[in-house]
Amino acid sequence: CVGFYVNGTTLPEIKFDVGESYAGNLPISNKRNETDELFFWFFPTNNEEHQDDKEIVIWLSGGPGCSSMLAILQENGPLSWQPGTLEPTHNPFSWHLLTNVVWIDQPVGTGFSKGNASITDEDGLAEQFKGFWRNFVDTFGMHGWKVYIAGESWAGAYGPYISSHFIDAKDTDYFDVQGLIIYDGIMFDQALQSNVPILPFITRYQDILPFNDIQLSTYRGTHEDCGFADHFDKYLVFPPSGIQPDLNSSTTDVNCIFLQDNVFDQARLSNPCFNWYNIVDYCPLLYDGSGDTSFPFRTNASYFNRREVQNAIHVSPSVDWIVCNPQHVFSTHDSLDHSPPAGFKQLPHVIDTTKNVILAAGGLDALVPINGIVLGIQNMTWGNEMGFQYKPQDPFYVPRYGINRTDTGFTGYGSNLPASYGVLGTTHHERGLTFVATKLAGHQGPAYGPAASFRHLEKLLGRVKSLSSTEPFTLPQLRNISQPARNTLGKGTMPIP
Repeated sequence: CVGFYVNGTTLPEIKFDVGESYAGNLPISNKRNETDELFFWFFPTNNEEHQDDKEIVIWLSGGPGCSSMLAILQENGPLSWQPGTLEPTHNPFSWHLLTNVVWIDQPVGTGFSKGNASITDEDGLAEQFKGFWRNFVDTFGMHGWKVYIAGESWAGAYGPYISSHFIDAKDTDYFDVQGLIIYDGIMFDQALQSNVPILPFITRYQDILPFNDIQLSTYRGTHEDCGFADHFDKYLVFPPSGIQPDLNSSTTDVNCIFLQDNVFDQARLSNPCFNWYNIVDYCPLLYDGSGDTSFPFRTNASYFNRREVQNAIHVSPSVDWIVCNPQHVFSTHDSLDHSPPAGFKQLPHVIDTTKNVILAAGGLDALVPINGIVLGIQNMTWGNEMGFQYKPQDPFYVPRYGINRTDTGFTGYGSNLPASYGVLGTTHHERGLTFVATKLAGHQGPAYGPAASFRHLEKLLGRVKSLSSTEPFTLPQLRNISQPARNTLGKGTMPIP
């Protein structure tokens, strides 16, 4: 592993030692002339109590084609360089404080990966990832380790497909999947997750969003004429009322097909800085050291395009790194992924096998509204039953961690990166599936709710039994911080529906 070692004291702009880590490329197969490679940045845990635990978390950003290096820099990695902040700081809620974590650029064509896209669907993607993972396990001697897979957005496809292929390999030396967590994932029919819930979403947040009564009335009419209102009312119930019809085959009306797109277009006319990932963002756009170009008129110097950064993490030859590269990861006629949604087969398979799947959602995410995810859950069968039998309403509790606010700033743990705590949303668990909605989070859950996502990971790893638990965080320095009694929490704060 010497060739992959990263000197944690030499990364540009970072004024602290990020700790032990390893980075570089490994091929997707053992073929002698293999030229396709995925990129990884691996951080062994610095948690002394768990350094001997044979377990690892794989993080996959979405897209498709978005680099996981952005997650290291702005979500759940040891570094935190949030938009608008002067410089990177250490992340007190980095996932590597709990266990070993590796962030991976995949599929081929993403981030610092090498080669040319050849996959046409998620099954091909999963097989390529298996080849890479076998090489990673051999390189770092992780045979027999427990594997947990995590990701966001299009990782709602990546995660279940890869996990399902790992399970079907029946080889626990390399592919011992023990759990899966997905943030704001695309796991179900996209019309179901986007067009059906968008009118209820903008109605709930009409005091924030820039729509007048005429515009809302127009969208409400489309919602009703397309059958979305009837679908929402009939199928977003507990227990489920039955199998939901295929919305894609029921209409050719462009107003139905593009309802969410039309809503977003109008929102950007009124608010040029409208962000469907987090609807409370506003102008001016903040400087972003990652080089994120989500907005076409935002031009930032990309940290990962700096030659000294690429040298430090063993990127050779130099790569023109971009955050997302959706046009060059699927070798199809339109560069799109036409795989069946993971909610039909792969996701239930992972739930039934591991009994340890978490679907997390952010209340401020307009791209993947919470109710669309719940509609998908209510149309999915696992554990010999369809959907949740009971309405989600339990409190999602994030423990106090000792931060204090003063007239001059913050003191205590996490004072450099304050994060919300307390009852932050709603959670529910049935038959191996946990659903959790974080009220003040956007699309990128660990970025908008770092302490909340830290708790999610504790649940995934089995360190806590429930997301309603009032047990303290499991880090040694946070264990003695007092918490409220469970019976004082009340119900969850994110209404479903």
